[in-house]
Amino acid sequence: MTLATDRRSLLLAAAALAVPGAAFAADDWRWLNAPKSWTWRDGTLACAAEPGSDFWRKTVGGPVVDSGHFFFRRQAGDFVLTAVLDGDYAADADQTGLMLRVDAATWMKHGVEWLKGKPHVASVFTRDWSDGTAFEVATGKAVRVRVARQGQTVICSHAFGDGEWVVDRYGYLPMGESVEVGVVAAAPLGKGFSARISKVEIKGA
Repeated sequence: MTLATDRRSLLLAAAALAVPGAAFAADDWRWLNAPKSWTWRDGTLACAAEPGSDFWRKTVGGPVVDSGHFFFRRQAGDFVLTAVLDGDYAADADQTGLMLRVDAATWMKHGVEWLKGKPHVASVFTRDWSDGTAFEVATGKAVRVRVARQGQTVICSHAFGDGEWVVDRYGYLPMGESVEVGVVAAAPLGKGFSARISKVEIKGA
């Protein structure tokens, strides 16, 4: 049984905790499913990821869950989105990351996910059905992540400190001229955790 299957089996039990979304404004950034506690200042988001929050659709028998915390703005054309991820990860599937979203059935996310007591760099691409990849890394603290749009292709990368970018995945996502882009935090299976996402930057490519 894979880590993803383990996670999704548990997620079935947690799905009932999913809550409907809401949007709030902060400059030109908005929330989908705002957490009860959050601050945003100078490109840094601190928030409390709430129990039952996640994004996932159908695969391995999982439910359709669209309750993760997504802080975003709209962006046109090709671009590069970067951030530094950190958090008090504790339970399986606690996660922070970057997200591109077309609609509830078409999106991707890339970041850090806590699995079986260890940090992993993970990505999910959803085209009605979600897929997922994850690999263990030495630390989940202060991981730099990057997603770059090139047409209909998204390139996912990570780095540590001032180290070189490592490309983790190339993925296809059908997108129009503009998409919603931003940062995400979720706690599908645990009691919630404190997420810290800093140095959030979006640059046109």
